Amino acid sequence: MTSDLRRRARLFRIARIAVLVIVIAFFLAPYGVRSWFPVWLLFLLALGLELDFFLGGWLHTRQRAPADALDRGPQQRDLSELGTWGYWDPSEPTPPVVAEPAFRWIHVIEAVAAVAIVGTLLYAASRPSGWNAVSSKRQAQTEAILSREASAIARHPATVTCDKKGVYVGFVQDADGLAEVGGDQAFLTPEICDTLYQLAVKHRVQSFSRTGRAIAVLAHESWHLRGERNEGLANCYGFQSGVGIGVNLGLSKSRARAMMREQLATNASDSGTNVQYRVPSDCRVR
Repeated sequence: MTSDLRRRARLFRIARIAVLVIVIAFFLAPYGVRSWFPVWLLFLLALGLELDFFLGGWLHTRQRAPADALDRGPQQRDLSELGTWGYWDPSEPTPPVVAEPAFRWIHVIEAVAAVAIVGTLLYAASRPSGWNAVSSKRQAQTEAILSREASAIARHPATVTCDKKGVYVGFVQDADGLAEVGGDQAFLTPEICDTLYQLAVKHRVQSFSRTGRAIAVLAHESWHLRGERNEGLANCYGFQSGVGIGVNLGLSKSRARAMMREQLATNASDSGTNVQYRVPSDCRVR
């Protein structure tokens, strides 16, 4: 193998590792990122890399390959001018020079393994999970439960929709929920809906903090539906109302209160530079 081909093989080996790192990062990314980025694009990237490696190497080898008919022995002109040696018989064909084969099975194995690993990871990442793995019947049941809770706080009929396509909320919008002030429609991310589904329908708490966050988001948007414009007050009222929502969804009152108190305690850090979401200093969860 020539130095050019060896260098090419090293570069493609590094590129394979880079593709695998990207795929693993995609696999571990939040649902909002994975739902926004097309999974087939990563597979095409890996497949295109391997095709370019093999086709490019094959063309490179053909362009540099010497002609089969080329005689590597002394040319007739040289023999006429310089004479011959006693041990040299020009009538005998010159033994061909055996070059190191450019094709190596290790490259095929590496390429197949890389494509197989990428394909397996992307298949696992693209399988339905979270809210997408919930049946349509269960999704409708969950949305009906959440709409009931939102209507109770808003004091008028309201509908809560889980925005599976990420049109209104999600990674791109950088929002877990959205509701028009005084309106009758609220949108939640699939992650929030799945957490509330696990609590209300499956009767299990996946994570204390995550469940508290999901309840707080639902309550916050419900207060917007009621007409509260101030984000900080909507958070405060949401934490207070979240205790009742938690109880209605299956939590004990003490556990629901503990969740909302945690949300209140972390409100300043969760709000970050968005000071409009910080609750008033006298906000309490009882």
